[in-house]
Amino acid sequence: MSDIETLIPPSETLTIGGENVVVSPLKVGQLPAFLRAVQPIISHLSEPSIDWLTLFGERGDDLLTAVAIAVKKPRTWVADLDAHDAILLAAKVIEINSDFFTRTVLPKLNEAVAGIGVRAGSTPVSG
Repeated sequence: MSDIETLIPPSETLTIGGENVVVSPLKVGQLPAFLRAVQPIISHLSEPSIDWLTLFGERGDDLLTAVAIAVKKPRTWVADLDAHDAILLAAKVIEINSDFFTRTVLPKLNEAVAGIGVRAGSTPVSG
Protein backbone atom coordinates (compact mmCIF):
# COMPACT_ATOMS: atom_id res chain seq x y z
CA MET A 1 0.00 0.00 0.00
CA SER A 2 1.41 3.39 -0.94
CA ASP A 3 1.74 6.34 1.45
CA ILE A 4 -1.09 8.16 -0.32
CA GLU A 5 -3.36 5.10 0.03
CA THR A 6 -2.58 5.04 3.74
CA LEU A 7 -3.64 8.68 4.06
CA ILE A 8 -6.57 8.50 1.65
CA PRO A 9 -7.87 4.96 1.22
CA PRO A 10 -9.01 4.05 -2.28
CA SER A 11 -12.66 3.61 -3.14
CA GLU A 12 -13.95 0.07 -3.47
CA THR A 13 -16.79 -1.26 -5.56
CA LEU A 14 -19.07 -3.91 -4.06
CA THR A 15 -21.97 -5.72 -5.66
CA ILE A 16 -24.79 -5.12 -3.19
CA GLY A 17 -28.46 -5.76 -3.85
CA GLY A 18 -27.64 -6.55 -7.47
CA GLU A 19 -25.96 -3.16 -8.00
CA ASN A 20 -22.36 -2.03 -8.10
CA VAL A 21 -21.95 0.36 -5.17
CA VAL A 22 -18.86 2.51 -4.79
CA VAL A 23 -17.73 2.97 -1.19
CA SER A 24 -15.39 5.94 -0.90
CA PRO A 25 -13.88 8.05 1.85
CA LEU A 26 -16.42 10.59 3.05
CA LYS A 27 -16.54 13.96 1.33
CA VAL A 28 -16.71 17.15 3.37
CA GLY A 29 -20.28 17.80 2.23
CA GLN A 30 -21.38 14.44 3.65
CA LEU A 31 -19.87 15.05 7.09
CA PRO A 32 -22.62 17.06 8.83
CA ALA A 33 -25.40 14.56 8.12
CA PHE A 34 -23.10 11.56 8.54
CA LEU A 35 -21.80 12.74 11.91
CA ARG A 36 -25.33 13.38 13.15
CA ALA A 37 -26.26 9.83 12.13
CA VAL A 38 -23.23 8.11 13.71
CA GLN A 39 -23.12 10.11 16.93
CA PRO A 40 -25.53 7.72 18.73
CA ILE A 41 -23.60 4.65 17.51
CA ILE A 42 -20.00 5.80 17.78
CA SER A 43 -19.33 3.76 20.92
CA HIS A 44 -20.27 0.58 19.02
CA LEU A 45 -17.96 1.51 16.14
CA SER A 46 -14.97 2.02 18.43
CA GLU A 47 -15.10 -1.56 19.72
CA PRO A 48 -12.40 -3.92 18.38
CA SER A 49 -15.10 -6.31 17.18
CA ILE A 50 -18.48 -4.83 16.29
CA ASP A 51 -21.50 -6.73 17.60
CA TRP A 52 -23.69 -6.21 14.54
CA LEU A 53 -26.82 -7.77 16.07
CA THR A 54 -26.68 -5.49 19.09
CA LEU A 55 -25.86 -2.48 16.94
CA PHE A 56 -28.78 -3.12 14.58
CA GLY A 57 -31.08 -3.94 17.49
CA GLU A 58 -30.27 -0.79 19.45
CA ARG A 59 -29.41 1.77 16.75
CA GLY A 60 -30.22 0.20 13.38
CA ASP A 61 -32.02 3.25 12.04
CA ASP A 62 -29.00 5.47 12.75
CA LEU A 63 -26.64 2.96 11.13
CA LEU A 64 -28.79 2.63 7.99
CA THR A 65 -29.01 6.40 7.68
CA ALA A 66 -25.24 6.76 8.01
CA VAL A 67 -24.60 4.05 5.41
CA ALA A 68 -27.08 5.65 2.99
CA ILE A 69 -25.30 8.99 3.35
CA ALA A 70 -21.87 7.41 2.88
CA VAL A 71 -22.78 5.52 -0.31
CA LYS A 72 -25.07 8.24 -1.70
CA LYS A 73 -28.10 5.96 -1.90
CA PRO A 74 -31.64 6.58 -0.69
CA ARG A 75 -32.28 5.41 2.88
CA THR A 76 -35.08 3.17 1.58
CA TRP A 77 -32.64 1.40 -0.76
CA VAL A 78 -30.35 0.57 2.16
CA ALA A 79 -33.30 -0.49 4.34
CA ASP A 80 -34.48 -2.93 1.65
CA LEU A 81 -31.14 -4.81 1.51
CA ASP A 82 -30.78 -8.34 2.81
CA ALA A 83 -29.20 -8.40 6.28
CA HIS A 84 -25.97 -9.90 4.93
CA ASP A 85 -25.61 -7.19 2.28
CA ALA A 86 -26.45 -4.40 4.75
CA ILE A 87 -23.81 -5.61 7.22
CA LEU A 88 -21.23 -6.05 4.44
CA LEU A 89 -21.90 -2.54 3.18
CA ALA A 90 -21.82 -1.00 6.67
CA ALA A 91 -18.56 -2.81 7.45
CA LYS A 92 -16.98 -1.53 4.24
CA VAL A 93 -18.07 2.06 4.97
CA ILE A 94 -16.50 1.80 8.42
CA GLU A 95 -13.34 0.12 7.08
CA ILE A 96 -12.72 2.71 4.37
CA ASN A 97 -13.38 5.56 6.77
CA SER A 98 -11.72 3.99 9.82
CA ASP A 99 -8.84 6.46 9.83
CA PHE A 100 -11.36 9.30 9.90
CA PHE A 101 -13.15 7.67 12.86
CA THR A 102 -10.03 6.86 14.88
CA ARG A 103 -8.10 10.08 14.26
CA THR A 104 -10.91 12.61 14.07
CA VAL A 105 -14.31 11.52 15.38
CA LEU A 106 -13.32 9.53 18.48
CA PRO A 107 -10.82 12.08 19.87
CA LYS A 108 -13.33 14.91 19.37
CA LEU A 109 -16.08 12.86 20.98
CA ASN A 110 -13.81 12.08 23.93
CA GLU A 111 -12.96 15.79 24.29
CA ALA A 112 -16.65 16.69 24.24
CA VAL A 113 -17.50 14.08 26.86
CA ALA A 114 -14.62 15.24 29.07
CA GLY A 115 -15.80 18.83 28.71
CA ILE A 116 -19.31 17.88 29.74
CA GLY A 117 -17.95 16.11 32.81
CA VAL A 118 -15.92 19.15 33.84
CA ARG A 119 -18.88 21.50 33.44
CA ALA A 120 -21.23 19.11 35.26
CA GLY A 121 -18.80 18.76 38.18
CA SER A 122 -17.92 22.43 38.53
CA THR A 123 -19.59 24.75 40.98
CA PRO A 124 -20.65 28.23 40.04
CA VAL A 125 -18.46 31.02 41.32
CA SER A 126 -20.34 33.95 42.79
CA GLY A 127 -18.91 37.39 42.45
